[in-house]
Amino acid sequence: MTELTATLAAMYRPRLLITAARMAALTHDAQRRAARRPIAALLAEEDKLNTARLGDGLGYSPSRHVAVMSALLCAARNQAGTR
Repeated sequence: MTELTATLAAMYRPRLLITAARMAALTHDAQRRAARRPIAALLAEEDKLNTARLGDGLGYSPSRHVAVMSALLCAARNQAGTR
């Protein structure tokens, strides 16, 4: 298990968000986002989105959250495949 996989496994997110992110992770767009952005930047953005989701909700975009989570899932899959 890679460090990113362990980080993702430790996260608690709503089931609907994860299901949507898993489906979106199968697209070419998610693979491109994963390759284009550093993992640390994706994790930081996901943390900000989750804070907005849990807080007042201002500035929260569910579609953006799915896009970022799908890129993280692609990055984790790519890391696991290269080892």
